[in-house]
Parts: sequence; C-alpha cells; structure tokens
Amino acid sequence: MKNNLSFIDRFENFILANKLIQKNDKLLVGFSGGADSTALLCALWHLKTKYHLSFLVAHVNYNLRDEDSLRDEEFVKNFCFKRNISLVVKNVQIEKNSENHTRKIRFDYFNDLRKLYKIDKIVLGHNKKDQAETMIFRLFRGAGYTGIKGIAPKIGNVIHPLLPFSRNEIESYLQSQNINWCEDISNQNNEFSRNRIRNELLPWVQENLNGNVVEKLFQASQIFTETDEILETLAMRRLQKIQKHKNHLAMEIHKLKKVQKVLRFYIYKHLFAEIVGDANGFYHAHFEEIEAILVANGSKKIKISKNVFVFKQYDELLFSDEDISQNQILEEEKIIERIRRRTVFEDCRITMKKLKIIPHKRNINEYKNTVYLDLDKIVFPIYLRHRQAGDSFFPQGMEHSKKLKKFFIDEKIPKFERSKILIFWDSEKIIWVGGFRADNRVVATAETKNILMLEIEKISRKKMRAAERFK
Repeated sequence: MKNNLSFIDRFENFILANKLIQKNDKLLVGFSGGADSTALLCALWHLKTKYHLSFLVAHVNYNLRDEDSLRDEEFVKNFCFKRNISLVVKNVQIEKNSENHTRKIRFDYFNDLRKLYKIDKIVLGHNKKDQAETMIFRLFRGAGYTGIKGIAPKIGNVIHPLLPFSRNEIESYLQSQNINWCEDISNQNNEFSRNRIRNELLPWVQENLNGNVVEKLFQASQIFTETDEILETLAMRRLQKIQKHKNHLAMEIHKLKKVQKVLRFYIYKHLFAEIVGDANGFYHAHFEEIEAILVANGSKKIKISKNVFVFKQYDELLFSDEDISQNQILEEEKIIERIRRRTVFEDCRITMKKLKIIPHKRNINEYKNTVYLDLDKIVFPIYLRHRQAGDSFFPQGMEHSKKLKKFFIDEKIPKFERSKILIFWDSEKIIWVGGFRADNRVVATAETKNILMLEIEKISRKKMRAAERFK
C-alpha cells in the first residue's frame, strides 16, 4: 500500500483529536468490501506499526443477493489473506431484508466477538454522507439534540474514524492506492428509508437548495454535539436531587418544574437509562407523555416502554421497571385474641407490649411506626386487615369522624399505596391506621393506666439492615 499523506494525516488527526484509538489497542473492524470499509481497513493498516495495533476483521454475509453476496465474501477473504489479516465470517439466512434486523444481527455478532477476543474497539466505516443521512432520518423521526447530532465519533466502544471524509475523498484515496472495492447494489434499493434519503432526497436538495448540503450538515452535527454535551452537563447537576429507592427513582415535581423544559428531556432520558441500561430507546414522544402527566391532576401512571413505568404521585415523579401501582397479593385478615409479643402479617412484624408508662423521651407522635394506646379503651380481639369500603375513624387530634378515603387524600398518600396500609381494628372501631395516625378515642394520655404499645417493622427492611452489617 502506498502512502497518501493527505488522507492518512487527516485520518490520524481525527483519531487523535477525538481520542478514538490508544497504543496497543485491539480492534475489530467491520468489513463489507465496500469502498468505505476498504478505505477504513487500509488507513488503519498504515497506523498499525506506529500505534502497535492488532486487528480482527469481521464480515457478515446475509445471503440476500445470491451471487453478489458470495462475490463480496470472496473479495473480503482474498483482501485479508493477501495482507495476512485475521478474518472471521458469519453466514446467515434471513427471509426479509430489514435495516433494523440486519443491523441487530451485525451488532450482536460484533459484540459477541468483542467479548470473546477481548477487543478494545469496534471500528465502523461511516462517512460524512452517512452522517448527513442519519441526521435527516432522525430529524424526521422527531429526535432532539441527542438524536440529530448524528453519529458520534465514539459511542461507547464503537468508533467512526471516517466521519470527516466524503465518499469522493474515500474513492479517490483508494484509486490513488490502486485498491479495488465492491459496489453494494442493495444501496440502490429504495424500499428502505435511508436509501430514499441517500438516492432521492439528498440529490434533490443538492440540485435545488444547497449543493453543499452534506458538508453543511456535517458542520451542524459538530455544533449539535457541543450543544448536546452542554445541555447534558447542565441536566446532570439537577440529577443530584434524584432519590433512589428499592424499586424506583424519584424526583420532586416542584423542583422539576423550575428546570427549563429542554433540560427535563435530558433528566427523563437519564432516568430511563438508569432503568434499562442505556438511553437508546428514549424518544421525544416519551418526553411529551411524561410532560403531560407532570401537570395533570391527581395520581397518574404511564408505560413508556416494555419495562419502564412512570408515575406521578402528588409532588413526586417516579420511574420504575415494575408496575408499583399494582396491589400485591394481600392477606385478608389476621385476628389477635390477646396481647402477643410478636405477630407476622404479610411483610410486617408487629410487636405488642403492655406498659405502665410511655418510655422516657418518647413522644407519641415522634415515631410513625410506633403508637401508644389506652389498653382499657380497646376491645379484643384486634383484627389486622386492609382498608374496606366505608371505613372511617377519629384521627388523633380530631373530635369528629373522618372517612378513611378522605384521610388518605388529605395525607397525600398515593392511590397505589393505600390498599397496602395496615389497619388495626378492634371489635368496634379502627384504633390505628398503621404508620400514619391512631384513633383519637384510644390514644394514651397522662391519665392512661394501662398502655398498649404497637410497633410495625418491615421484615424486608430488617433483613436488609442485617445484611449490611455483614458487608
């Protein structure tokens, strides 16, 4: 291979400026046999000794074009054999040529090879025109800055060193080196959206609006990339206010509303990524759905993907990978005939004690999960159950009855939590809405002679604390 300083120097400068490759990197190069991937492999070969690079080349034959597919495979094999480049080929049979399907097959294969051979980077041959097509495609699909910035030079462990080069520059480089390549006739198939952009829309724009549209879009992609990075940084500062719970992530709505709308997009995208592992499946349509429930009245729930749920409950917005609004399988009832030291009901351990005085420095309102009642005003047995239609009680501090439903609303208890709250009911009345409020008629006072202490503890939390002690 002859040296081409202009092309190779620009190629190397782009790699260095974007920190795409380090010395001693092990590279997996996607090689179709087309002009882009052929130029990519040749340019990398020039840098092989200088950067102590090692290569594994991968080719996928989808067998969609009969003899042409076989021709491409043979070209790839001969090209690598002559240069002593390690090559792996995957042959697949697919019934229908779908862009998304073939892309998934290719990337799954590349990632399997990356793990198997401990590859540092996957290298792909997207060029400046691919960048323009991607930006247009994503713009029409309603992408934000993250999408319309196009293909980044580096996405995780995937790099694109040919992005600053036009197809003409790539072909000129190959011609100057007397290197042949294969033309993929499937690129002329306008069944695919990207091909219609490439073969119909871009040529029309070049002829009628701007002959330099590809270059202009490439410049715009760099601006959008910088803008995206700035907005991402600003949004990340707000993400410090995320509350992480066992089965969901939460942010206070009044704090979210103080943030500019464009930054909320990045916040939601980050929360989505926290649930599923990456943000690739988060779209502007999802953003609009979340924005709608943000300003809606009452509790709301939406499902924005197969395993991401978003809930609005009073002043919180929750993201979860499970439908936490669904009621768990609940026990119907447990009867306690007399004072028992320990009772288990669902995920709760209930402690009961008969006392003469309230423990020193304990305020009866201080601990939500502990309550002190007048034992002489309670009629055994005590029933442990969940809410029932028509339930009412006299909330502590009030002299009149209140419907339990109205109490839950006033206390801003989310709808999907209400059915899980433990109700303590004696033979005549509710004596305690577990974890919230005792009935005013049975609350222990200074005149109380016999005190009943009730305490609720989540068994799962107790186990979690025990596990943490042994870490």
